[in-house]
Amino acid sequence: MSAGCGHKNTLAPTVAATESARAADPLRHRHANRGPVHLEGRSSSGALWVIDKPADWNRSLVIYVHGYTLPSAPVALPNNGEVRDSLLARGYAVATSSFSSNGFAVREGMRDSDALREIFEDRVAEPRHTYLLGRSLGGLISMLLTQREAEHYDGSLLVCGIVGTSIEEIQYMGDIRVLFDTVYPGVLPGDLEHSIVITDPNTQLIGPVVAAVTANPQGLGIIQLLARHPLAGANSQEIVGSLINALGFSMQAGSDLYKRCDNSSFFDNASWTYTSAALPPPLLADINSRVRRYTRSSDATEFLRRYGEPSPRLKIPMLSLHTTRDPQVPVWHEDKLAQVISSPLLIQRRVDRYGHDNFSAGELMVHFNDLVNFARTQQHDGDDDLVAGDDSHVAGGDLARGRQH
Repeated sequence: MSAGCGHKNTLAPTVAATESARAADPLRHRHANRGPVHLEGRSSSGALWVIDKPADWNRSLVIYVHGYTLPSAPVALPNNGEVRDSLLARGYAVATSSFSSNGFAVREGMRDSDALREIFEDRVAEPRHTYLLGRSLGGLISMLLTQREAEHYDGSLLVCGIVGTSIEEIQYMGDIRVLFDTVYPGVLPGDLEHSIVITDPNTQLIGPVVAAVTANPQGLGIIQLLARHPLAGANSQEIVGSLINALGFSMQAGSDLYKRCDNSSFFDNASWTYTSAALPPPLLADINSRVRRYTRSSDATEFLRRYGEPSPRLKIPMLSLHTTRDPQVPVWHEDKLAQVISSPLLIQRRVDRYGHDNFSAGELMVHFNDLVNFARTQQHDGDDDLVAGDDSHVAGGDLARGRQH
């Protein structure tokens, strides 16, 4: 959920492009299937959008939903060029949008992403199939659209998404921050509810954190033992990287979450006792007496549940992909998702590596093609969404069993 998740392009779009004049006539282009189309515009909400359709269109639309963008960054189109080009080369049309605001903009992301369907139909043509591809926070948004607007979509690919509830993700980030401030007091400014704008990550975040951990490596071990969800990592370098990721989010995003939760606390550790059998009781007593306490408000709980919890019901295929050592949205989100949804339409895959949303465009295409093939087996309509040259290779039977890559 750091700035890297947003994949943002700070250049605002210009008005329209290829076929823009003719595409303004929705009746003329309701079933258009010839010639490339490139359109850009701004929704009434203020979100920027861009649509691309290849000349050799396979009559399927992919709605790309970007990840978290820092509240301090300008609203801008995502920089999703590699994935867009890979989809276009396979015959898919691609539509993507900024959100009307940045930060934890799940509500805005759902509205602005879902609106792309109607924009595409009005300006270009009516697709035969529509898929969602969401990354990080966009994975959460796509999951909610999959479950709440299933009649409009045929399947979704969620990449390192916040699929195990927003509350659990915030509990993870919050524990790391309050424990760090307790073990390493005075190293970082502010607190969970008061953010700063980081203009120089090296001097404001990375340098101070690395220096503190280097001077007292046992402190990081204490955090790992006491956090309800330990930091991801197979070695000290990865764990420190995960620490920096978690602290970076808390430093830059807290004020935005606080406002979205009606100016109330979104984290809760008021009655939680941080404990571990590996630590001496006097140390545990000292930490629990000094750690900053927060009580999540009912408004915050309602907001986070409304815009952050999966439903047991699933009507269309959903493929959720995760790295096993994700420093920002840990892989245990997949375990929590599986506890809520028990359906053959849910496919979960884990790739053994460190990093958040750490997949090449080519890798994502393999999983996306698998999703489309699986969706086709559910539809039984015989349509051929895939074009020549696709690297699809997995049959629906393997997908239904959730084979991992």
